[in-house]
Amino acid sequence: MKPIHLNLAKRPYEDKRLFITTVVGISIIIAALLFTNIDTYLRYRVQTQTTRSTIAALDAQAEQERRRTDTLKQQLSRIDVASLAKQTSFINAQLAQRAFSWSELLDHLEAVLADDVRVTSIAPSFMPDGRVMLNMAVEAKTPDGLVDMLQRFNRDPHFMNPFPSNETAVPTGGYRITLTVEYKPTSITKTAAVQK
Repeated sequence: MKPIHLNLAKRPYEDKRLFITTVVGISIIIAALLFTNIDTYLRYRVQTQTTRSTIAALDAQAEQERRRTDTLKQQLSRIDVASLAKQTSFINAQLAQRAFSWSELLDHLEAVLADDVRVTSIAPSFMPDGRVMLNMAVEAKTPDGLVDMLQRFNRDPHFMNPFPSNETAVPTGGYRITLTVEYKPTSITKTAAVQK
């Protein structure tokens, strides 16, 4: 015969101990993780306070420099650069003209000119960088003298780009030529050699 089990409860009996133990364990783990996160955040705030204040000071300084840069840009935009460049170019040309040595030029020309060539006129034009453009009129007894003179100009480091513009025969004999040549005084030649 079977024993009789009387269950007088309205609902059937369920064993919820495992479920409750699981919920309590998970709640404890969640609480521990929450506590750890809060602790980490608070320690982070305390330990990075000086770094954050340094960053804030650097940001303020950068903003101040930005404002100062904007002010300087506005001041620079008011400067007439083209006029200033013209004035500087004029002053440099005046300084080059005052520093120009006629005796040095004549010494260099003497070394370059052939024996049968003579200079009848020289008109220098001064460049801001110190170079001098010479407009020259020369006379030679023979056409070979003019060719020889142009070759000597090309070999000499003080002269560059000789360019004859006009050649005429002189009725009394010989030839007259006008030419332009770029002349570099010794100070410019030495500066170029040092830069190389």
